[in-house]
Amino acid sequence: MTTDSNMHVVVIFYNIGGYHAARLNAAFVACEQKGWCLTAIQVTDNTQEHPWGNIEREIKFPLKTLLPIETTPSTIDRSPWSKVAASLIPSCLDSLKPDILAIPGWGFPVSQAALTWSNRHLVPAILMSESKWDDEKRQWWKEQIKSWLYVRNYTAALVGGQLHRDYLIKLGFPQERIFLGYNAVDNQHFNLGAEVARKSPLAARQRQPKIPTKPYFLLVTRLIKRKNVFHLLEAFLVYRQKLGDNQAWNIVVCGSGQEERTIRNFISEKKLNSCVHLPGFIHYQAISDWYGLAQAFVHPAIQEPWGLVVNEACAAGLPILCSHTVGACHELVRHGHNGLLFDPESRENMTDTLLAMHQQTSDARIKMGQFSQTIVANYSPQHFAEGLFKASETALTFK
Repeated sequence: MTTDSNMHVVVIFYNIGGYHAARLNAAFVACEQKGWCLTAIQVTDNTQEHPWGNIEREIKFPLKTLLPIETTPSTIDRSPWSKVAASLIPSCLDSLKPDILAIPGWGFPVSQAALTWSNRHLVPAILMSESKWDDEKRQWWKEQIKSWLYVRNYTAALVGGQLHRDYLIKLGFPQERIFLGYNAVDNQHFNLGAEVARKSPLAARQRQPKIPTKPYFLLVTRLIKRKNVFHLLEAFLVYRQKLGDNQAWNIVVCGSGQEERTIRNFISEKKLNSCVHLPGFIHYQAISDWYGLAQAFVHPAIQEPWGLVVNEACAAGLPILCSHTVGACHELVRHGHNGLLFDPESRENMTDTLLAMHQQTSDARIKMGQFSQTIVANYSPQHFAEGLFKASETALTFK
């Protein structure tokens, strides 16, 4: 029988990117110190949805990939809904023999297959969740089914913040088995990278020639409807009309997605080409330069369970302009202190928020950014490791 001194924790993610690598590295180190082992499983090592860039050097922990790009046919579905990946989970877990299994969510086939395996083998399962009640319209009977079939079959949970905890409680999960720490990034990576860019702006622009020379608002997001970029650009147009071209800042939108053509057409139609910049997806190793030279960060999403880019921007020392529907804003944004909250469905409110940040003094924005760093210090990879341990220890007591 396995003893507490050599527990094997297995953590599943769809795809290991920079966010996940930082959390898992911290958890791996913490496990080693405790005499435990940690292994990560991912569905795929490459994805169109989140092109992380080359993060192999970021990974310091054992990693299993269910559907490697190099050895599986391109016709195989590698999406989060892949039934092929779900079919591979049982044999993968049989070989790893975990004592504790951490699973992302409950809706994906891979998650459901892992939960079924854990229940069959009497291995405690930790639910890793960033879902909240207002992410979508909820129907009571669907919530009941979700609770009975999935949520109540987990032994403990690791969540991002209070709203995510509240949702699990509403689904019937015991409050005392829910722990915080799930949503974290490598704060030091973004802090140091942004500081390097600020100290040497010329060098940063040589590394990233598309960074504008004028002050700019920054978005880092996918160009899909729920991210609300199009409506923010409508608000930005009014902001420029009120201030004039000479006074107004530019705006940079890093990312790609289905709405890109619509957004580019709007930029062209409104003659915003000189002040709205679409550099595309910027990989993990380069994005700190863009954070470092920005004046403020904007996250306008209508629906967002968390939004880890808010963590990144806080760690980089930026003031945050954030939709009140973004999950992270409840934990990381203090209105009037390190940023401003707005209604993402009100163009007027978004315009006023852009203007309000523009009118802050440089010193005031710097102080806001420093407060952002203070807040996000409590959402570090080490906090993920601590939360995972607390959830693991609780899960083991209910085994």
